[in-house]
Amino acid sequence: MKLHQLRVLLALAQHGSMHEASRSLHISQPALSKAIAELERELGVTLMSRSVRGVSLTNYGRALAKRASVVEQELRHAQEDIEAMRGHAEAQLNIGFSAVASSGPLPASIAAFRARFPGVALHAYEMRPQQILEGLREGRLDLALISTNSGPGTGAFQWEPLFSVGMLLAARPGHPLARATRLRDLLDADWLTLDPLDDPGSPLASLMRLHRLDMPRRVVQSASNLLGLQLATCTDLISMWSDFVFYGTDGPLVLNRDALHTLPIRDELPDFHVFMVYRSTDLMTQACTEFSKEIRHRSRTMVSPRAAATGPSRSRRAAGAK
Repeated sequence: MKLHQLRVLLALAQHGSMHEASRSLHISQPALSKAIAELERELGVTLMSRSVRGVSLTNYGRALAKRASVVEQELRHAQEDIEAMRGHAEAQLNIGFSAVASSGPLPASIAAFRARFPGVALHAYEMRPQQILEGLREGRLDLALISTNSGPGTGAFQWEPLFSVGMLLAARPGHPLARATRLRDLLDADWLTLDPLDDPGSPLASLMRLHRLDMPRRVVQSASNLLGLQLATCTDLISMWSDFVFYGTDGPLVLNRDALHTLPIRDELPDFHVFMVYRSTDLMTQACTEFSKEIRHRSRTMVSPRAAATGPSRSRRAAGAK
């Protein structure tokens, strides 16, 4: 099994066309077909099928492509490490993060990292937790920040606690249920969620599960935080936001105090814990290692926005494990 054969397989998986795959690799279509045929003979299985719509991978091909993607990313990391040892600054860092984890120390950490390493091509992607884990597994992401209220997830990765943040229910000023104090009183209302309705780890699903309640029947889903805030402030949708929205002091998600009001709910609302998730410290590139140091440092010194806003009587809400 040779590296160029795996790259041919990955190109076919990406483009779904012999012509486009050969163009992307700058090789002829006969050379591409030969590489796949050799790989199929070696493995004894069919990796690719043809149709009038183009080419597609078989189950065997998809299984191999998933592993091949990790191999290719690890080779990229190895090359970057060698370039760093030679004194060349060029590198790449791919970070995935969930919505709740997007505030807090992440923006400042990225800014500080960029100031120290301007030659690193940094890519940050807001994704759902399952998408992030898939990206880590396939090597497309180097590091992730994932928020959850149920503790570390799969044991295939390292889960390092960074900080915790509270959640609040909110509605526009003048909402007919603005004085509701129990969750049961809100079940027939219209709700907003930033996560897929079938995501069991979303804040809304976690809240309902905590109190053994069924999910609200009328829910609007928005994959955009900014659109979600606009909907929350100008419609009768009940929404759930982190403390950063109401008690933060900077950033695009900090609200005008009169735009959205918190609800006086007496039922417990779950805190969300933000973890830094990665495959292994041994597999981190230099750029990834340096960014992880930055986010750790800023998480340790972070003060809960709610505690900071309500005065010294509230204790610091810092990293989950110290």
